[in-house]
Amino acid sequence: MYNTTVICTYNTSEVFLEDDDISEDEKDFIRDVIYRQELLDILGIEEYNEKELVTGIHELYEKIKGHEFLKECMIQVAKKFMNKDEEFGLMVLYSYDYMYLTHICISEFLEKGKITDINMSNLRSIIF
Repeated sequence: MYNTTVICTYNTSEVFLEDDDISEDEKDFIRDVIYRQELLDILGIEEYNEKELVTGIHELYEKIKGHEFLKECMIQVAKKFMNKDEEFGLMVLYSYDYMYLTHICISEFLEKGKITDINMSNLRSIIF
């Protein structure tokens, strides 16, 4: 079950305090751990399980595949991997580089049936 209430923090500066004495490599590691946990939280998965992850993405794809903007985004990111499969594109949209903006757009669509222009513009800016 998709959790629209998750707020992505892995990509924000708020995960660290100014006086944290950690290296950039350590920060990258921590961000990656947070990203992985937030992905599981978004998809409603307790712990990493590839089958559940694929099933969660497939179920989400079935809910959003008719939205033209999201479809366009899925196709565009899939092309970066020489692939035309929209569902594969959705998996890419949940990669580290895109998830924080993808989640906002998809949550908005699932909750309200539409995505605001600003959120579409933000996602579009990192894809195209």
